[in-house]
Parts: sequence; structure tokens; C-alpha cells
Amino acid sequence: MSGSLRRFAAITRLSQKQPFADLADPINRIHPFLKNGTKTQAREYVRFPNVVRKVREYAISPSLFSSSFSSSSSSSTASFGKLGFVGWYLGMVKSWPVLTKSVTSSAIYVAADLSSQTISKSTSEPYDLVRTSRMAGYGLLILGPSLHLWFNLMSKLFPKRDLISTLKKMAMGQLLYGPTMTAVFFSLNARLQGKEHNLSLHVAR
Repeated sequence: MSGSLRRFAAITRLSQKQPFADLADPINRIHPFLKNGTKTQAREYVRFPNVVRKVREYAISPSLFSSSFSSSSSSSTASFGKLGFVGWYLGMVKSWPVLTKSVTSSAIYVAADLSSQTISKSTSEPYDLVRTSRMAGYGLLILGPSLHLWFNLMSKLFPKRDLISTLKKMAMGQLLYGPTMTAVFFSLNARLQGKEHNLSLHVAR
């Protein structure tokens, strides 16, 4: 009985010397510096969202958007500036549509004829420049202007750009324009070559 009373008295003296809050918090029992450091870190953690908020406000500021937009527009302008030939060609199509399309068609025919001769002829045979001149004249004087007039006519007849109008344009091209220009091409080519007696054979082919 006396031993138990001594232990109870010792526990009472220890509780009076050291509060229960210190016993519940082991950091206070180790060193008060750790307690101060923990509070400082907690304060810094509380301030951290304010910093993030300021960064976000800066990131979505209108001046930043305007600068990024101006930089993107300047980069796109520079990229279009690099395509100087394309811009020049589109300007020529708008200013001189028939002439530009005719010259383009002639250049395509010349390139196609030279490619065909390169593939078919042997290395010792020269190029048939007269034939290449006929192809160039056909593209310049006939095909280029006729394509310009044909597509303008199709745009007036079928101004819409839906599927039905597109199919109608394709059908008109295959039934009317294509056969007509094929007959004109072979007829003119045979006439220029002096082969009028084989004209029907060329047209049939």
C-alpha cells in the first residue's frame, strides 16, 4: 500500500514539472529549435499558394497573350514570306488568269513530253524538239484558255460546293469536255504532222 502511494506521488510531481502538451508532442521534448523550424516551414507552406496564384495571374495576363499572338503571327508571316513563288503565282492568277493558266499548261505539257521522250528513246537519239513545240503550243493556245472558260462555266451552272454539284461537274467534264478536247488534240497533232489521212485512226485511238 505504501509503495503504491509513493509511485502515485512521483507521477504527480512529474506532471507538475512537465505539462501533458509537451508529453504529447515529442518535438518539444527534443529541442525547442525544431519547434520553431516546424512553424517556419508551416508558414512558408501557407504562403506557397499565394506565389502560385501570382504566377498563374502572370501566365494568363492579356499582355502575354498579345505577345504570343504577335509572335505567332510574325512567324506565320515569315513562313509565308519564304513561299514567295507561291504568293507571286497566286497574284498572277488573280491579275492575269488566262495568261497564267495558259503558260502553266504549256510548261506542264513540255515537261510531260520531255519525260516521255527520255523514257522511250535510246541514249543516242536526240530529243524531238518539234514535237515538244507542238505540245507547248497546244497547252498554251488551246488547253489553258479552254480550261479557264470551262471551269468558269461550271461554276456558274453549279455554284454550290456540295456533293451533288461536284458529281454533276465531274459528269459534265467526262461526257462533254474530255471527249471534245481529246478529239481536238489528236486532230490538231495529226494536222501539224501532215497525217490527215490517218486522222480518223488517231481520233479512234
